[in-house]
Amino acid sequence: MPPKEAPKKWKPPKGPKPVHRKNKNTIGLGRAIQTARAKENEIQILPDGEMRFTTDKHEANWVKLRSVTQESALDEFLNTAELADKDFAADRHSNVKIIRMDAGSDSRSQVVSLSNSQKQQLSEKQRSQAENLIVPRRPAWTESMTRLQLDRQEKEAFLNWRRKLATLQENNEDLLLTPFERNIEVWRQLWRVIERSDLVVQIVDARDPLLFRSRDLELYVKELHEGKQNLLLVNKADLLTRRQRIMWAKYFLSRDISFTFFSAARANEILEKQNELGEDYVHKEVQEEEIPELDGEIVDAEVLEKIKILKIDQLENLFLDKAPKSPLITPLPGKDPIIQIGLVGYPNVGKSSTINALVGAKKVSVSATPGKTKHFQTIKLSDRVMLCDCPGLVFPNFAYNKGELVCNGVLPIDQLRDYVGPCSLVAERIPKYFIEATYGIHIQTRSEEEGGNGIPTAQEILVSYARARGYMTQGFGAADESRASRYILKDYVNSKLLYVNPPPHLEDDAPFTKEECEEFNKELYTFDKLPQSRQEQLAEAAKHKNIEDFDLARDLGKLTFSAHIGQGAEGQEARSVNHGGKQAALHNAAHDLDNEFFKMNNVQGHLTSPFHKSQNSSENGKRHNKKNKKSKKKSSALVD
Repeated sequence: MPPKEAPKKWKPPKGPKPVHRKNKNTIGLGRAIQTARAKENEIQILPDGEMRFTTDKHEANWVKLRSVTQESALDEFLNTAELADKDFAADRHSNVKIIRMDAGSDSRSQVVSLSNSQKQQLSEKQRSQAENLIVPRRPAWTESMTRLQLDRQEKEAFLNWRRKLATLQENNEDLLLTPFERNIEVWRQLWRVIERSDLVVQIVDARDPLLFRSRDLELYVKELHEGKQNLLLVNKADLLTRRQRIMWAKYFLSRDISFTFFSAARANEILEKQNELGEDYVHKEVQEEEIPELDGEIVDAEVLEKIKILKIDQLENLFLDKAPKSPLITPLPGKDPIIQIGLVGYPNVGKSSTINALVGAKKVSVSATPGKTKHFQTIKLSDRVMLCDCPGLVFPNFAYNKGELVCNGVLPIDQLRDYVGPCSLVAERIPKYFIEATYGIHIQTRSEEEGGNGIPTAQEILVSYARARGYMTQGFGAADESRASRYILKDYVNSKLLYVNPPPHLEDDAPFTKEECEEFNKELYTFDKLPQSRQEQLAEAAKHKNIEDFDLARDLGKLTFSAHIGQGAEGQEARSVNHGGKQAALHNAAHDLDNEFFKMNNVQGHLTSPFHKSQNSSENGKRHNKKNKKSKKKSSALVD
């Protein structure tokens, strides 16, 4: 027998060798530490041959005082090590892996619409943990301390504060803690402002005062000196209706909170008019409707007095009344005693605008970005009063979801990735008809057969807005929802789409239900709240349709002021009609399918046999109808 051939060895197919690429998703902590240490200990050789190097890390002033509200895992590790004054070394061959608790999708960020019971439960837990929302305290110091001792002591206290907040968040996973300031240099500016101020004014946004108020800050002011006073300045109060101001005033008075209503934007408008028309210009106050009763309860005179929006001179007098009669800080030799008023608050609450209104000229730049004001500034208001402006500071607080933080201007919109959550909150709070009237669009919602409930989703609003404005993506030309979301969210933050959070119930601090919130804000979504140009356009369209006593919620669906689409029948809503232009004409997908596929543009066809039988089959039942095919070939050959 012939010998058996040895089996051939398997050889890989010829081709390009596989390239092993590094994983780009690794954090690379060890290498990052090595790079940081190499830059810190870098040796510089001067032209004369002298070598210079340093072992201390020096940062520019703008880096030290920039606002930091969110950190990556690496930055948090490095900053914590720096606060603890711990040195660290990186081994090149060590395998260090950091597990982020928030690396995946956060379930709390996905929850947009909370039921009344869920909101009630979260509110109860937030109130139970409210005492743990503390601000960092500056440790006690003496003049005999050196700069290094004081710096080490402040960093230790700040590190312990950050650990307490981290423990709070770990032990209460269902509570969402808002981003807060993590840079100790910014908190040092707050410490100095509070220490030297006789009156600390905390400026909050009138649309949600409790989110921007730090209760522990008021306690910290009293800890430093019992004679120091607190005042809550509710700015942007002109956005609230008279009824809303009454309800907020009753809440503040019931909780013994010293407050006042103010509008920096209105005050600056009056100043501009006076500079333009001269000192003879007199601002005429808008006469508001008296509300002698609120929910069957007579409003007392104290509440009616407190709901007034103060003018500039009235605010100055209030500062002097609230502040101690004599300054708490002894003036320097040869200096006159002066009352110092500290102004603190979140970014974008109108702190700089308030200072500009008080001073009467542009002294402080206005910005919505945290950290615009690097150091605290002192501005002399008069011979008796000195203003201390603190940099914009984000205090720790609780929120129901991350969409709420975006809508309140706490998180920057331009750096937003998940836009569905915040836009869903806007769709839930602002009525559909008011969004349509504001932007001149028609939002096509799903029918009840498709699971719709009449309330538009975030995607339906964004698609309608994007197509009306011509914001389309490349490729297939779909609606650019991301771009549309930035415009809508900025309009919400800038109060073009206005929503005011109601105060908690006076009896038990329970939050308002959805139905109560709708009742609280219903006066904000009327015809007179629209832009002037939109009011004129709607009035002309209503006149053309012979609609008298036009009601925005009831009659908007009957109007269309787009030139290319015909008017709806009298007394009927305009279906699949837009208020903005051809690109805004949106149609239901199921409706389009019925029209284009089944109706075939009213073209009718008739079948002579059942659809499950082939039209080309012969009577003898043979498949493929070979006989007919042969005859067709013969006939075609004869013709040729």
